[in-house]
Amino acid sequence: MRYQLRQEFPYPIKTVIAARELRYDDIDNQPGLKSQELLGVENDGPVVITKRLFRFGSAIPEIVKKMVPAGLLEMVDTNYFHTETYLSKFTMHSEYSPDKVKITATCPYTALNDNLTVREYDVHVHVNIPLVGTTVAKAIAESHREALVKDHAIILKACAKLLAGESA
Repeated sequence: MRYQLRQEFPYPIKTVIAARELRYDDIDNQPGLKSQELLGVENDGPVVITKRLFRFGSAIPEIVKKMVPAGLLEMVDTNYFHTETYLSKFTMHSEYSPDKVKITATCPYTALNDNLTVREYDVHVHVNIPLVGTTVAKAIAESHREALVKDHAIILKACAKLLAGESA
């Protein structure tokens, strides 16, 4: 299953990228981010590699939860963000069974003009579970998409805070 998502930010790209990093500073007050846990961050030249554990359980319908082991709904996200090209690539998989559930995506951040930045996700959800795979893939894709919509709102708020701080 594949989906695409385009999100706009009415801010300069440098502000959006700075806000993208700040969104995790106050994770306990970000309802859209509470289902994740930071596992580690490392740098490889201009690439920042971040690992997080995501728990999809609370956003997945009960009927789907009954179809799969709980471990499949906890996924490790490895994100590679290039700080010079603003390209994000990530892979999420269940450590419980990596060959059963995996999400891969690319997301470039692009400045359309001085005050408009977009990010465009191209997301692939791979589920290899006989009989219920399509249903599980749809539920995971929907939950993931909802998380990206919440993340967009969080980054927008962080952009506004950053710009308010500059003018103060």
